[in-house]
Amino acid sequence: MAAVSVLVDVLRRFPARRSLAPGPLPLGTASRILERALAATPLEREPQDNGLGSEAIDIYVALASGVYQFDRICRLLYSVSSRDIRPELSSLDRLPPAPLNLIYVARSGRSAHLREQDTTALSAINTATLCEHVDRFCMTEELITAARGWLDRAALARSIGLAPNQHPLLVQSIGYPATP
Repeated sequence: MAAVSVLVDVLRRFPARRSLAPGPLPLGTASRILERALAATPLEREPQDNGLGSEAIDIYVALASGVYQFDRICRLLYSVSSRDIRPELSSLDRLPPAPLNLIYVARSGRSAHLREQDTTALSAINTATLCEHVDRFCMTEELITAARGWLDRAALARSIGLAPNQHPLLVQSIGYPATP
């Protein structure tokens, strides 16, 4: 249950804000978020299978134009679907769809040295680190973020076409603040 407490802490530190502006983010802004906030994180390289586990976090990007997988090593987006799933991401928490959504997906490894709950906890900690990097960068760009943990994870996994060893953990929605 340590993973649950880590995710609850993330949701408390990055509360959902209901004032996201509906307009799209410029492509350059989205690119800077991926490049500076995610690609430059300490989690850039794939973990080695050294007996400590081989869990990793995959990042998917949901935009109006579809869903893409972000390759942190090559710094490229690969299209996985042309469907706009953003309304699905906001259906349970009833927040408006955000222009940019980062979907953090745990990829469990084959290491027999760690128990399943340990790899889940490590994945949750890695996700919290990535969320913090994105949040800090977004503040410099005058953007707001909202962590969305109340998801239909099974439906989201089907929408993206995730493998059986991939598990959605959290969605971080990003946009400009709405003017009052």
